[in-house]
Amino acid sequence: MGRNGKKLWDSVLFGFGISVGFGLLCGFACCVVCSGASYFIFNGMMFTGIFSYICLMVSGYCGGWLCGKYRRKFGLIEGAVCGGIMYGIILAISLQMGEFTSPVKLAVLGISGAFGGISGVNTIRPKGLM
Repeated sequence: MGRNGKKLWDSVLFGFGISVGFGLLCGFACCVVCSGASYFIFNGMMFTGIFSYICLMVSGYCGGWLCGKYRRKFGLIEGAVCGGIMYGIILAISLQMGEFTSPVKLAVLGISGAFGGISGVNTIRPKGLM
């Protein structure tokens, strides 16, 4: 991979796959933190709805940010697509459990992914990475 050679992040499948995985991992970590705060600090389930949307926003933002940071183009669109893919995964899991997830989550993931993609494109890409 020379100076003008094809980079690993130029692959659509790899770029979105790693970004979605990173976003879901960050969302899971946020869920652990919010669950701990709900259990140890608030001693109840009163903020569960707010915490779930916070976790969705963190997940979408982190996935979109990584996608924008390394793919370096179309941050708004690719971040929103990254959030849409995350929603598709969440929808598939919820349908397997016999539930249907709200389309509001698609909007939350898409918008936060778009913001993450925009901020990722506007950061400096580390040199020498893939």
